[in-house]
Order: sequence, then C-alpha cells, then structure tokens
Amino acid sequence: MKHLVLILALLVPGPAAYAAPWFLIPSETSIEVDVRYQNRSTLTVGFPQFAGAIDFDEKRPQGTRATIQVSSQTIRTGLSILNPIIKSSDYLDARNHPNITFQLDRLQQTSKSTADIFGRITFLGVTRPIAFKANVFRYEPVGEVPGGFEAGFDLSGEFDRREFGNTTGLPDVAAVLPVRIRLLMSNIPPN
Repeated sequence: MKHLVLILALLVPGPAAYAAPWFLIPSETSIEVDVRYQNRSTLTVGFPQFAGAIDFDEKRPQGTRATIQVSSQTIRTGLSILNPIIKSSDYLDARNHPNITFQLDRLQQTSKSTADIFGRITFLGVTRPIAFKANVFRYEPVGEVPGGFEAGFDLSGEFDRREFGNTTGLPDVAAVLPVRIRLLMSNIPPN
C-alpha cells in the first residue's frame, strides 16, 4: 500500500506553484498622467496615494499578476487651483469614483530588459483593456537581506478617456492621456 501511495504521489501533480506576494515601495513609485491643453501645454496629474497587490516570481516574470488601486481623491498638479477641477464630476468624479484600478492580466517579456504588459483599467466605473511598454531599471537581490529581491519597472502607455464616457472640455482638453508609472517592488515586507 505504501508503494501505491508513493506512485500516486509522483504521478498526480501537486498544486500549481503561485508567485509570492510582493510589496510596492511607495517612496520609489510614481503614477502620472499627462493632459494636453489646446495642443500647447501639458499638465501633469500625479496620483500620490495608491495600493497594490502583486504576485511576482523573479524567475518566472510572465506569471505576474497585480491589482493596483489609485486614489482619485488625492491628486496633485502643482497648481492647487486646478486640483478641485480635476477631481470634479467633469473629469475624475472623485466623489462617486474614489479609485482608478489597474488589473494586470499578462506580462510578455520582449527582451532581457523590456516587456509588454496587458491588463484592464477601471475608470469612472467603466473597464477597458490597456497595454503598457515596460523597461526594467532594477532587477537584483537586496544585498543585506537573505533571499531579498527588488524589481523596478518604468511603464508607459495611454488611454482615451472618451472610451470611458468622459468628453468634458474636448477638443481643448486632449482625449488621449499618456500614462507614466515608475514602479519599484520588493519581496521584503515593509516595516
């Protein structure tokens, strides 16, 4: 009977290996959207408050899954007079939609230091696909922590706010919004 159990254990695959949870390093992570006005000037809208759940395996990055929520209530533009306008129902509608969510569905490595990232963004209660190009700026063990590892990516992409039902200010305020994300994460829990 022992031999039958051993043979079955070898033949039947165990549970699939899942990537371990990773943690965003807030001081090294930034999320920004550029908004062109009358095709002359660009306003950068920063999202300083965010949270993420990331499952990542540095040996098998294509298995990465992530959900990142960005607060639409705590934006910064550098021009305090514009912050309430951006948060208003005309643009972010922060009162009714306090978060913008990105769900990473697939990471496809394109070279040793680049990847294509595919997922979904939920903005104003509408979910649409989105793609980013990613460049690695850090991918290394953390020297002083056994088993510690950090991975950093610069992501760039864009979305068309009209696809989410937002047409306020067109054509003066651009419809297509470039997105830049600098993301640094680690498998070491924050203190």
